[in-house]
Amino acid sequence: MGVMRRNLLVLALFSLLVIPTMAAVTPDQEISPEYMINYGYSEAAAEQVMIQKNRIQGNSSEPLYEQKHNKFVRFFRNWYSYLDPAQDNDERYHHDIKMSPHYTDL
Repeated sequence: MGVMRRNLLVLALFSLLVIPTMAAVTPDQEISPEYMINYGYSEAAAEQVMIQKNRIQGNSSEPLYEQKHNKFVRFFRNWYSYLDPAQDNDERYHHDIKMSPHYTDL
């Protein structure tokens, strides 16, 4: 019986130590771009989450690539994405979707 009580006591102490764990991060912090990038998500994923959050709330959003890069880098990135259609550019997330077709949709 002594072994059983000791095992029960160890189990009770272990569960007291494990149960009260609380999250130190709020849901708003989890979807912030800085948190997502620091925890291994790409900049594109963090930007997509930020844009969707701002669209739902009705706020305008400044894209992350405009915050990070200067005009020189953005010019050459846009120029390269114009030459290579497979390259992702800013228009993938930041264009207005219209119901009628337009030449910019190509």
